[in-house]
Amino acid sequence: MNREADTAWETATWEGSRRSQLRSALALSVRERMQALEALVELAQRLAEMPRTQPASQARYPRPKSLS
Repeated sequence: MNREADTAWETATWEGSRRSQLRSALALSVRERMQALEALVELAQRLAEMPRTQPASQARYPRPKSLS
């Protein structure tokens, strides 16, 4: 089997995916990490500003009480 196919299967588990994400993050420069962090902050702000389409109390699949 070739290495490319092996690599694809390595990320097919939770642990493999986690390791792949860590390898990708460690390959970034400090500047790239800061840019990614800024993009995530911007996304979080935009998501927080979005209106809810329905109140949480009327959601089709309400959150379990332990998470509310």
